[in-house]
Amino acid sequence: MNYKTTLIIIVLLICIAGTYFLFFNQPTENRTSDKKLTISETYDLPRKGIVEVKISYSDDAYQSITFAKNDDGIWYITTPFNAHADLEKVNEVLDDFLNKRVRQTLDVSEYQQYGLENPTIKVQLWKDRSGSPKTFLIGKKGINFSVYVKEETEKHIFLIESSALDDLSISTTDIRDRSVIKFNPESITEITYQKPEQFTCVKIGDAWKMTHPLSVDADSDDISYILSELHTIQVSTFELDGENVNASLKKYGLEIPRIQLTLKDGETSYGLAIGAEVQTTTDQQNTEKDTVYVKSIHQGGIYTVTDDITKLLNKTAFDLRDKRLIDFQRGDVVKFEIQRGTENITSIRLQKDLWEIQGKNKVIANPQAVSDLIYGVDSMEATAYVSNATNNLALYGLQKPSFHVKFTIRDEEKPIELQVGDFTNDDNVYVKTNRSNQITSVKRELIDKIAKGVAWLREKKIVNFTIDDPIRCTVEYSEDSQDSDRVQFTCQRLGTNWRLTYPVQENAKNAEVNAFLYELIDLKAEKFVGLTFDGESNELPEQTTGFNSPLIHISVELRNKKVATLQVGKSDSTGRFYARLQNQPEHIFLLKSEQIPKLKPKLDWLRAPEEQ
Repeated sequence: MNYKTTLIIIVLLICIAGTYFLFFNQPTENRTSDKKLTISETYDLPRKGIVEVKISYSDDAYQSITFAKNDDGIWYITTPFNAHADLEKVNEVLDDFLNKRVRQTLDVSEYQQYGLENPTIKVQLWKDRSGSPKTFLIGKKGINFSVYVKEETEKHIFLIESSALDDLSISTTDIRDRSVIKFNPESITEITYQKPEQFTCVKIGDAWKMTHPLSVDADSDDISYILSELHTIQVSTFELDGENVNASLKKYGLEIPRIQLTLKDGETSYGLAIGAEVQTTTDQQNTEKDTVYVKSIHQGGIYTVTDDITKLLNKTAFDLRDKRLIDFQRGDVVKFEIQRGTENITSIRLQKDLWEIQGKNKVIANPQAVSDLIYGVDSMEATAYVSNATNNLALYGLQKPSFHVKFTIRDEEKPIELQVGDFTNDDNVYVKTNRSNQITSVKRELIDKIAKGVAWLREKKIVNFTIDDPIRCTVEYSEDSQDSDRVQFTCQRLGTNWRLTYPVQENAKNAEVNAFLYELIDLKAEKFVGLTFDGESNELPEQTTGFNSPLIHISVELRNKKVATLQVGKSDSTGRFYARLQNQPEHIFLLKSEQIPKLKPKLDWLRAPEEQ
């Protein structure tokens, strides 16, 4: 090899070395272990031990953020403003950084070329607020998707995944708790409304009481529902925080809010004000829910929230007071009475769901009607309250009530009484109980049913026998309105079989006779009519009912010698037919038109085929 060639080779080696040191220079690696530890392991920074974090940025587009954990383990944003932080999101940010593995440790003497003298991101982590934080400076990106990092007190630097730059480039919105109010619904002990109406409710034990402007029971279920729902409502957008809030109240309709209330949890208070609706475009109206501006009084921020919050919190004192008139144990009612003037309906409980209406002709009460009565009165709620009306009972028809409803409760000396007065202008009805001087109005639907007396309360099932009880059955009916077309037959039970005795004497089809009897057993009145309040007949004319010449006449003689006789007369204007039992002529009821053909069996159906 000659001198010239050797010189060329030397020059080339020098160029290659210069290029390497200029562009690919990496400081000497300090490899102490093949295992790559995480930042948490290297610096003893377990996520659960962190109590405060501050993240600062060289880029002015990002605000520095500080968030800290209080003694109860709850995270708060402390700068640039005070707000609740989302625990899950805080943990995510910490995990993303602390779980990054240290790829390489590098000994260097100058930091500028690694972006560490003016770091992109500065992360400070406190394990003890009274002590100094661990401070990490994050600089430029290196090769192989890494980024240079330096712990502030150390001379060496190290490399971690460059994704740390994205993980730590966060705003307050990224880690902020989106609950419109962060609280425990079970811990709230006081609610005070300033708007739309001033009133206060206080929790005493497990029940809520209204203490202002009057002292009454509050609706505990309704208040619990409001707190539970409010706890779940999320902020749609964060509009303003900090010093700009008070100057912008008018813009958002919060200078004079529509709704304003405070909640108290021991010594802690939470406040909320609801302002104007957020104006939306036509396209947004078709695709998005309506939203309103809301101000957090205790934190000072302005947010937007779906209009569900307005519907939830738009309450008055009337809305949240307990509107139930009477409270008793329904299963302990042993008797009820309905009195109108000198008339009286009394019903006693025979068994759990079996009630008997007393009187000249005792009848079983309809279990559903009795349930509706007891449940309806027990759950009856006021639609309005009359103020200072106890000295003017006559003005409301309560000096001499239209009627009284009394419930005798097991082991209670005095019955509970509901007094019913006049109708209100809005077609409700005034009522009062014997346990309060308060006059209220209630919806009239249940009152109208009670006013029907026996006609509403009695069992709608007409006959009371089983399939094995009848021994003789006589049926007579008209094919049409002409009496000349009347059909009549009689069946007699012989042992377990039925036999026709009139107009022919021959065996009958047992299945057909039993099918007809089952129709009678299952027969129910559509409604009872022609009764006064106490069950006495108001004597509907027979030319109206048609009982002077019944369309259908059915008599069933039972083994106990009793006879049940059903009469079906004319139809009314609605197409239903008047009917009654002959031994209870005052209890007139209506049958649906489709029930009538089932009560007119054909003789041919009942005749058994002749044996060959």
